[in-house]
Amino acid sequence: MRNIQFSLIVFILVFSSGLFAQDYIYLRDQQKRIAAKNIRISGSEIRYESYDKTGGQVYSLPSGQVSLVAYQNGEVRLIERKSKIISRYDFKRNLFTYHLFDLVVNNFTVSYERILKSGKIGIEIPLSFGYSENNSGYDDLSNKFYSGLYLNFYPTGQGKVRYFMGPGIRIGVGHNDYGYYDGNNYIENNSDSFYGKLLVNNGIIYSPISTLSLSAILSLGIRYFPEANYSNEVVKTVAAFSFNLAYRF
Repeated sequence: MRNIQFSLIVFILVFSSGLFAQDYIYLRDQQKRIAAKNIRISGSEIRYESYDKTGGQVYSLPSGQVSLVAYQNGEVRLIERKSKIISRYDFKRNLFTYHLFDLVVNNFTVSYERILKSGKIGIEIPLSFGYSENNSGYDDLSNKFYSGLYLNFYPTGQGKVRYFMGPGIRIGVGHNDYGYYDGNNYIENNSDSFYGKLLVNNGIIYSPISTLSLSAILSLGIRYFPEANYSNEVVKTVAAFSFNLAYRF
């Protein structure tokens, strides 16, 4: 029963540590925590600076007085009384994501994201293929292929539930299918051409387990399509929603 209670406490700390903007040192006997920064753990002591004080003064504690250290990016280190680190909990830093909602507009989209060591920045590369000439949704341009680069910022680091936002750029090839009357005849114009999008992505991610994540993302930005037909704009505002399933490894 004691092991179950201790595991539950660790689980709660793993979740809650990602919601704060500082690290915490949890004392073993006094049942309190210390808000800290620049924590350094050695075999016999733990050195840190106070989060609430400036000046860079370094404090130290014997490792035997500390039960665990919870970092702001969601990592937790458990420390036993003999000053030995016995466990480390963290979330996986690689994500392979399948964009489920893109199927609604006949696109197959996946992406790969790498979370940097700080836990607060992710670099994502999407890859999308349109498998129908009617996959534009509300737009005048049907996607055939695009890739790009997203920069995701996680203000609270990695945790069970987290928010992110950041800029993204897409570059791809689209299908422009339209027709018009020139006075006497109906003229069709079907062509494939380059397009680009500059977006700001906002998303919420939920990870029920360390290897699985669900996310909902809203993207707003502008699209540049030099081959837009006479009734549409070369540069226009765009928006998109995505619901995704990710495998973390």
